[in-house]
Amino acid sequence: MDQPTDFIGEIHTWLVKYQVLAARHAEALAPYLTEDGEPDVRKYGQYDEQRFDNTIEADNFLDSLVLHLHDLAGPPVPGDTFTLTFAGPERHDGEQPYAFVLNGADIDDARRQLLDLPFFREWFAEQAGWDDTPPDVLYVADQSHPGLPEWGAYNDLRREQAAAVPAEIPALPA
Repeated sequence: MDQPTDFIGEIHTWLVKYQVLAARHAEALAPYLTEDGEPDVRKYGQYDEQRFDNTIEADNFLDSLVLHLHDLAGPPVPGDTFTLTFAGPERHDGEQPYAFVLNGADIDDARRQLLDLPFFREWFAEQAGWDDTPPDVLYVADQSHPGLPEWGAYNDLRREQAAAVPAEIPALPA
């Protein structure tokens, strides 16, 4: 994984952009409204034209937002979100286990997919001893569950998982 993404900062930036856009649209429509906020029938042609212009700009904004979100998160990954937790050799020194987040049809499917992800494979290999002993890793079933971890840091592998998703749009759940 490259650098952690500040998703909240990115979302806030786009929320501000939207607020500026909405205010500009309201200001552009204001001359065509009556005092009670309804379209003035005498200026309805100009009002309708301005609404059309606003709609085109809002559509372009939405397209830009979706492209930006796609760049941040990658394409949608099918399935539900799961947390899978593993303890490495540091557990013998009292360190907390590692939580990995990814999507899958169920927890077993998520575990199968985790084994194919380069980040996890690299982490697993690093858990081996210096003297070529196999990795000392335990799956922590009671801390593995649907959804995100409720506490602490975790390795969100959904973006890496998304890189392997075909370009087609997955069906969304009902």
